Amino acid sequence: MSYGTGRIGEVITYLKKKHSTDIKKISANDKLNALCESLQMNVSTFDRMISENSPVYRTVKGHAFESFFDSLLEANGVQVTEVGGDDAVDRIVNSKSLQLKTCTEAGTKGNIVQYKTHKTHGAKSEQESMDYYHRADHFAEYLVGLISYDPFNLVILENSELPRHPLSKEHILSPFSINWSNHPSLNAFSRIGVNLKNVGSTKPVPGKEVLPLTSKKLGISSDVILNTILNDANFRIWDMSIRGFSREVIFQEMVAANGIKMYKPSDLRSNRADKADHALIMSGANRFIQMKGISTNNCELNRRDPVIATETQLTRGRVNDHPTQSRLYLRTDFDYLVLGMDPPVVDLCRKASGTGSGLNWEFYLIPTQNLEGHHEMPHRLKSLQKFSYSSIQKYKISDWRKSLC
Repeated sequence: MSYGTGRIGEVITYLKKKHSTDIKKISANDKLNALCESLQMNVSTFDRMISENSPVYRTVKGHAFESFFDSLLEANGVQVTEVGGDDAVDRIVNSKSLQLKTCTEAGTKGNIVQYKTHKTHGAKSEQESMDYYHRADHFAEYLVGLISYDPFNLVILENSELPRHPLSKEHILSPFSINWSNHPSLNAFSRIGVNLKNVGSTKPVPGKEVLPLTSKKLGISSDVILNTILNDANFRIWDMSIRGFSREVIFQEMVAANGIKMYKPSDLRSNRADKADHALIMSGANRFIQMKGISTNNCELNRRDPVIATETQLTRGRVNDHPTQSRLYLRTDFDYLVLGMDPPVVDLCRKASGTGSGLNWEFYLIPTQNLEGHHEMPHRLKSLQKFSYSSIQKYKISDWRKSLC
């Protein structure tokens, strides 16, 4: 068995085959070990990576409430149906549609709790369109909003109790705030036909958690956190967040282990410093690097000489030559592309090319001058770069000090 390309669906398949059972029935330790093995990262580093990196932590935190809620109701003998695709409904319980939300930290203080209910796809703001907000008649029947795990408190708001937007009574206001301390929705499980008797199984147990830092910070058990990650519906947590940060963590560990000093780009230049991830002083000159992973869907990993693809473009903007709004990098934005290949991908490439096997990270330091330019704007980089596995071996970082100093 293998982890395939390392995406969460493939890790889930690996675990199910290995243990011949459902993910939730596999021990937390076995689940964690599989995740860490696929990343070739030790458990303590994995725990710190989630708990100490805000973008990863926020992503896990939001979805963890869904897993917590599922476990809580299942522990009380209530069947929960997960709904995929429609972001206005997350769960069905006793034939009632629910939208699950965690509160916004910035707008929550004391007895006032705040939730955001706008759409995550489509219009980006009210200025663009009122479709930024959910129509009340398209929204779930109940909003289940977390207040805190310890003490355990949440609100179960009826659709009619959700504040409407002042410019349109058909749309739900986002964000909105309520005083939860005296609200009739506080822990009102009876509204969704649930008689809650057991709330202890999802709480962290001091000294017993496999993810002690993350579990303590979130206030829920490691098993609930791992079930959150090991869920196809939550693929963005792993595929788009954790794997990206793990690449950074491993790279920085290797740099530090070899006594190489790395700088913030803004320490060495002011113009377009945000377009590079790191800066180094190489052979006495300031050099800027951008780190990327592979674009799995654009790769051909089963060929005798695998084709590796990576996206060299920003996450936002348009494909144009605008000085600030273009999503295409300028050739002068960085001197090197560091391509980080995950252990499962490396294993596939080595097997396909007949050069070995094994789960290991590989990093390649590719000069920007060797990257393809955009066909209409050659001073900017093409958004997708492709290489054969054999052609990039000359860029592989083996002697870190020789390559980066």
